[in-house]
This record gives sequence, structure tokens and C-alpha cells, in this order.
Amino acid sequence: MLDLGFALLLTLLATGLGAWILRRFDLAPAHPVDRFGLAFPLGAGLVALAALLLGQFHALNAVGLAVMLAVVAEIGLLTGIRLVAELAGVPGRGGEAAATGVDRLMRVFLVATIAATAISSLAPVMDGDALCYHLQVPKVFLMQGSAVFDPDLHETIYPLTTEMLYLVALAFRGPIACRCLQWMLGLAMAANVTALARPTLGNRAWWAGAGALLVPAVTNGMAAPLNDVALAAFGTAALAAWMRLYDEPSRKAALLGGVLAGLAAGVKYPALVLAAMLAAGVLLRPLYARKGALKAGWADALEASALFVPALIAAGGAWYLRAYVHTGNPVFPFFRPWFGSGLDEVLDPIKRPLPVTAWNMLTSLAPLTLEPHRFDSFAHQFGPVFLLFLPALLLERAPRRVLGLVMFGYVFLMLCMTQRQSMRFLLIAVGPLSIGVAWLASTWRDRPTIPARALTIALVGVLGLETCVAMTRAGRAAGSVLGAETSMQFLARCEPTFRVGRWIGEHLPPDARVIGQDHRGFYIPRDYTMELAHRRRTDLGEHGETDREVVETLRREGYTHVMLCPPQGAADVEFDATLGELLAPWLASHRPLYNEELAEPDGLVRRYSIYELGGETTGAAGAKGLTR
Repeated sequence: MLDLGFALLLTLLATGLGAWILRRFDLAPAHPVDRFGLAFPLGAGLVALAALLLGQFHALNAVGLAVMLAVVAEIGLLTGIRLVAELAGVPGRGGEAAATGVDRLMRVFLVATIAATAISSLAPVMDGDALCYHLQVPKVFLMQGSAVFDPDLHETIYPLTTEMLYLVALAFRGPIACRCLQWMLGLAMAANVTALARPTLGNRAWWAGAGALLVPAVTNGMAAPLNDVALAAFGTAALAAWMRLYDEPSRKAALLGGVLAGLAAGVKYPALVLAAMLAAGVLLRPLYARKGALKAGWADALEASALFVPALIAAGGAWYLRAYVHTGNPVFPFFRPWFGSGLDEVLDPIKRPLPVTAWNMLTSLAPLTLEPHRFDSFAHQFGPVFLLFLPALLLERAPRRVLGLVMFGYVFLMLCMTQRQSMRFLLIAVGPLSIGVAWLASTWRDRPTIPARALTIALVGVLGLETCVAMTRAGRAAGSVLGAETSMQFLARCEPTFRVGRWIGEHLPPDARVIGQDHRGFYIPRDYTMELAHRRRTDLGEHGETDREVVETLRREGYTHVMLCPPQGAADVEFDATLGELLAPWLASHRPLYNEELAEPDGLVRRYSIYELGGETTGAAGAKGLTR
């Protein structure tokens, strides 16, 4: 629970900082939920940039981070506490119509989902992408004390707003606190969706936020220390600020919209698409603004753009400038043909299972819903709600605002699908699409006809099933969270790299450098390099080198140990066995220091073995070794 407590504290401080800024510039929304939705991403993004600044001065340590948090607390603590008090009073606010059966069911689903994702977020971390990237990068930064670029961990040069927040959590707590931060960002995403829906749905605006929160990709992401839900949270905050600029244009609103769009671009590359769409929307406002709207002329649009775009660059440009300085490519490793550096593998045809044609992009929601396993991850799926109900907007006379937001979300989805086709990259679209579904639900609820009631019941049923998905996932984590076993016992049973890392921590010297086949390096308490990434950069072994030449090259580069982890049996799993094949003669003449078969949670068994690169020992493993 201390991890959750620290995540709540960091959320309080970041939200307080953001709310203080909004209040100082007279941009704070009246409703506390809407204010939280903007304030948390704004404050958290600024905290991440401050951590990046510390990293440039080799001050990424407990002292430097504590000073930074103290400054944030001095500015925002009291404001954050006041906002929490206002949020606590939201459920009891008057002026709302009597709750209907749909309201009650939606509240049950929302509370159950929030509770289920909270339980899941408290479980020990075993997410593969987290252990190789989202947690490994901040771990490397903390070990080095600065925001270094490791060419064999190219993620160190990505936009890293979320990972810098994780760095703060790792410095004072651990990986579970990072999970909890992602959970809080999920709530911020739902708050911004609610804010976007409020002008149209009024007291039922929270239906849109609840619908977005119940999407399986969101509930799964809220309990994983990745950056997908963070992308949705920052993206919807930028969209909410952009809509406020549309409704009440002003210089301050343009600056706020640009800053939040820039902070979103600092989370993940797909936010560049969002930023471009928002900037275009500011410039082209005279084409779609209502007749008689304030500041709807071309001169006003140019003035707003002149504020929005520089603010966007100022808030998000540091990440891309950093990548350009280190690699010559501001969006490394993408678009290698354009910039001359990068990795072709990131846009390999396998990453785009759906051929990029106009019709495929226009109808992409269908395969994304019906065949989610084709698009990177079965767990990160939209569920059936959008495909089942959004087409009804073509038959209903929806408000212009609702149609505009749904169209915005779908255009974003289509543009992103032309590149890396992963549902994890598309979560910004969930918010606008959920507003369309919520409007349909509200319309059908108020229509006294049998078809409308049947559609309402069907929609509520689908949302109930999505809640069950989140609860099922929480059930798998409940044993560890409720104390049936400790986190250490859980990880030792379920996460092979934790057991291997524990052995490495006990038996290898502190200055050991390990290169290995496993991509998950977070639980390995030494300098660790993924061998495949190293080989892609150096082409070691691709030019006919012998086994001993490969070993000698690794030794000259400073590596002291090599780790192999081939799957056993006829395993249907993607695995690059090149290292084992290159070193086969050398391995045959050496005994491993460590050799053990370990099972993954899905039943896959790997044989982990660690060899010392120095020496020619061929005898049995010594006292420090382990063979099973």
C-alpha cells in the first residue's frame, strides 16, 4: 500500500502544480473533475521535464529528485489538497435529476472497474514491455545518474514523459508505484473525456468518461507500467484544452492548448499526429466555426496559431531535439530512409498486417475489433462497443459537436493505422469515440420506444461484460495483493528474470556487465544489454566471425558474462537463437556458472544459463554456480 500511497502523493503534487498554473492564468474549469483532468497531465508533464533537466546535469539521484519534489510541493500542495476536497464533494452535488436504472448500473460498473484496476495495479510487475523498456530505461538513468543515450537500448532516446515519472517512483519506491501512476493517469483520461462531453450531455457527461474507462485496452493499460494510457490521458487533456480554445478563444487558451499538445507529444510518437491535427484545427477554425462565433476570422486564427505552435514546440520539442542531437533523427528509430539513422524493423511489414488502402483505413475499426490478435496485443483491444453502436450515429441526428469529436477520433485512428498498426498506439481515439456512444445511450434512454429500450439494454450489457474483463484480471492478482504470498514469492514463482536477477545480484561482482538473449532487463541488478539490439547495431557475427572472435569482441567491449535463455521443446514463440548458434563451439567447451530451467506464466519453459566470458574453465560449476 506504500506504493499506492506514493503514487497518490506524486499525483497530488503534480495536480496541485497544474491547478495552480491554471488558476494563475484564469484557465481553471469550473467543475473540479474537469479541472483535475487538465491539471494532472499539465503538472505531471512539467515534473517530467524537470526530471529531464536534472538528467542533463547528472543530478538524477534521490537528493536531486527530492529537491525537485519539494519545490513542486511548495507551489502546489495546498492547491492540490483544495482540489481533492472539491472532488470529494462531487458525488453529493445537487441539481441532478433523479438517478435512473441506467445511472445506477453505470455507477456499479464504474466503481467495480476502478476497484478492479486498482487491485491489478498493486500486483508485482511482469509486463514484458515494462521490463525491457518502460521501467528499464528509468532504471538505467538512475544507475547512471543522468539521462544517457544507450545505443543498445534505443528507447533511451524516445519521448519519455511517462518514464521520467516512473523514474521518480523508482527512486523512492519501486515498480508497483509505477503501475499505480498509470492507474491515476487512467482516471485523468476519464475526467477529460467527461469534460469533453459536458457541453452536450450535461449531467450525463460522466457516462462518456465511464465508457472510455471500461474499454478493455484501457483497463488493461491502467494496471501496466507502460505509456499507452498515459498517451490517452495527455492526448485527451490536449483535446479538452483545444475544445476550450474553440469555445472561448483567447491568447491564454491558445498557449494552454499548445503546451498540453506538446506535453502529449513528449509521451509517445503517435501524439505527433494529434499535435498536427490540433494545430491544423487552430489555423483552419474559420472554415468550421459557427456563424457569429467569437474570433472566427483568419487574422484571429493566425494569431492563435502563432501562440499555439510555439507553445507546443516549447513543451514537447526537447525530446525530439535530444534524439536529433544523439542520432541525427528526431523520431529515432522510425523513418530511417528519411533521416539516415534508425531501424527498419520498427516499420516492418509484420507491423502493418492490414494493407494501407483508403478502404482498409476507413473500415479499420472492424478488424481492430474482430481480430485484435493481429494488431500487437489481444489484451489491448477496443471491445465490441464501438463497432456495435457507433454506426447508429449515421441514422441519428447527433449534435454537431458530438459528430465532430467522433470524426476527429476516427481520423486520428486512421492516420495512425497507416504506420504502426498497434491498438496500444490508438488509445487517444477512445475518448472521442466514447462520447458518441454515450450520446447514443442518453438519446435511447430518453426515447420511450421498445427498440430504443432494447438498444439501451444491449449497450449496458456490453459495458457489464467489459467490467467483468477487468474484474477477471484483478482476480488473478488478488492473491498477491491480499497477502496470500509476498511480492518476492510471487515473482520467484512467475517471473524467470527475477530469479535469474536475484542469483546475479548474489554471485556476480558489482562491476559485471552482462549481455544476453532475454529482452527483459529490469530485474537484473547489473549493467545489462540485450544481445539482439547490440547485434543490430554492430552486425557482430554477421561477417563470418568465429565463436572465439565473437567472444573476444564482447570482452574488448567490456562485457564480462553472457546469458542465454532458449525455449525448450517445440515452443511456438518468437525467439532469436543466433547468439547460441554463433557461440556453440565455445559453449560446448565451457560450463555455465548458472544453469536452470524456468517456466513463464504461460507454461513456456526456458533454459537460462550464464557463462563467464573470461577464462577457459571447463570443469564443473564452482561453489557460486547453480545447475538444475
